[in-house]
Amino acid sequence: MQAPDGPPRALVIVNPVARNLPSRRALARAAALLTEAGWQARWQETEAPGHATELAARAAHEGHRLVLVCGGDGTLREAACGLVGTDTALAPIPAGTVNIWARETGIPLRAEAAVRTVLTGERRRVDLGRADGRHFLLMAGVGLDGRIAARVDPRAKRRLGATAYAITAVLESLRWRPLPVTVRADGELVSRDALMLVAANTRNYAGLVHVTPLARADDGLLDLCLFRGDGLRDIVLHALMVALGRHLRSPKVLYRQVQRLELEAASPLPMQLDGDPFALDGGVIEAAPASLWAVVRRGLRSPLFLRSATPP
Repeated sequence: MQAPDGPPRALVIVNPVARNLPSRRALARAAALLTEAGWQARWQETEAPGHATELAARAAHEGHRLVLVCGGDGTLREAACGLVGTDTALAPIPAGTVNIWARETGIPLRAEAAVRTVLTGERRRVDLGRADGRHFLLMAGVGLDGRIAARVDPRAKRRLGATAYAITAVLESLRWRPLPVTVRADGELVSRDALMLVAANTRNYAGLVHVTPLARADDGLLDLCLFRGDGLRDIVLHALMVALGRHLRSPKVLYRQVQRLELEAASPLPMQLDGDPFALDGGVIEAAPASLWAVVRRGLRSPLFLRSATPP
């Protein structure tokens, strides 16, 4: 909500340990762009995991119209958690490793270009997902996906970026076996085992491929892609089919658009939310329709969106 008696206010949340963080000079120029456009901008660095949620929630409570996040998709997810159900919009100043949300919404990867695009952008109401009560913006990945996120070394991630994930994926795939998990989609039993499943609000995966190519960010649903198989051979075949964009034709792949998933397993399942590792304990992943305002590039034409933009 914009303050009625002054210029529009924005909070810029900066994750100081994010990979590919823009230079101080680039951030200073980005700050100048906000000021020149008539915004009263405040900058704040995060101090610990989860701090971005607290900062974003406080900004919304104080009437800030916009929260920009200079960090990766994980920091963006944290900020989104603090803006659920508010009128404050979220936008990225990309840093981090992959920047899936920026790529999906037409926001450039350079800081100054990103701010210029946001300042002329459009507000769209978008869905979030929720896993065991935790919101996510992009996807929840359970099984092998979650194990890789948990095992990748943070230092290697900062140094090597996506390469660190690739190396960890190879090592974990050598010993990964299907999970004995019962999966119900909107109450219907769909599987009793899985190598990996992705419940997504977006299409892009790892900046390279589309695991959930039919997903829309504003349809009130999550796209489920469940991979079955016995081990390494099937993991390799699934990876090749995804790279070729033909995995939905595989008899070992289940694809559904759902409101709610229920997973039953003997122990907590390894899970990643927008790249950050968690454990899925309660076993519920569900859509949270129209939970967030987001800024996208003006005139963006993308199959990711059903609804038209709202004027800023």
